[in-house]
Amino acid sequence: MSKELTIDIHGLFVEDALERVQSFIDRAPLGTEKIVVVHGYNRGTALRDAIRARLRSPRIRMVEPAFFNDGETYVWLKK
Repeated sequence: MSKELTIDIHGLFVEDALERVQSFIDRAPLGTEKIVVVHGYNRGTALRDAIRARLRSPRIRMVEPAFFNDGETYVWLKK
């Protein structure tokens, strides 16, 4: 089983993107440690900012910017 999953939300509206990522987190298999959210940044920062500030789930341990790619955010899940 992969401990890392990726979801791409390019082109979605903020509310749709938040709902999709929340659902993805809720359905992630047990044992998943990290979800990489690919939101891009070339056409603005609304998706990035919303993901980093507004995600809420009891499964989330931490949300942080990707280390070398401003177009991604890491969502670390509790074990």
